[in-house]
Amino acid sequence: MKAEGRRGDQGVRTPAFFFCLYPLAGSRQFRSLSAFCLVLLAGCAHYEYDVVEPPQLAGHVSTKAWLAERRDDLEYRMVTSDNRLVVHVYNRSERPVKLLGTDSAAVDARGESHPLRTATVPPGSYVKWIFPPPPMQVAHYGTTVGIGVGAAYGYGPGHGPWGYGTYHYHDPLHAGAFDQYGPRYYSIYDPNDSTYFDWSGESAVRFLFTFERENGERIRHEFLIRRRKV
Repeated sequence: MKAEGRRGDQGVRTPAFFFCLYPLAGSRQFRSLSAFCLVLLAGCAHYEYDVVEPPQLAGHVSTKAWLAERRDDLEYRMVTSDNRLVVHVYNRSERPVKLLGTDSAAVDARGESHPLRTATVPPGSYVKWIFPPPPMQVAHYGTTVGIGVGAAYGYGPGHGPWGYGTYHYHDPLHAGAFDQYGPRYYSIYDPNDSTYFDWSGESAVRFLFTFERENGERIRHEFLIRRRKV
């Protein structure tokens, strides 16, 4: 049975949790709770993408299904994952093609051009990009030696808050004390690597993909993709 309250004779039903919060209304605790909820809501913003140009290929890139677009012998498939744009380019021809990274680019909202990596795409395979490119991560394994202030708790007779008795202690430097800690991951940012860029807020990025066939023929495809909050 749902707990509900009534107000006046209009039959307007008010959820029961309102009466739980009503005594806090106007208080410092209520204002702090409201501010905390607003921060949580702001930090949970979700973004997806729209293909704006070329107009004949315009469409929405969601998290639930791939948006597939065929251009020449190449098929572009796009999906949104963790607020990033994932792009797969499939080679549907019978010959390998090569993406020319130095002749391809992503132009960010500030107008800065960022090159793409060069890749060979054999028939029936694909090449993958993630935009904005996530930074490279390295994992740290093994023992770390440091100097600092620590603490330990022990086992033996003594007097505690519950009277006399036997109490336990634990040495944090004892073997196995850090077994529950996994590897530490560090993000590496190279200010000289222009392939990385930030795609924040609601803005658009223009992409130029340049491929080369075995006979030297080049194929150029351009996209204008907008990032928007949903």
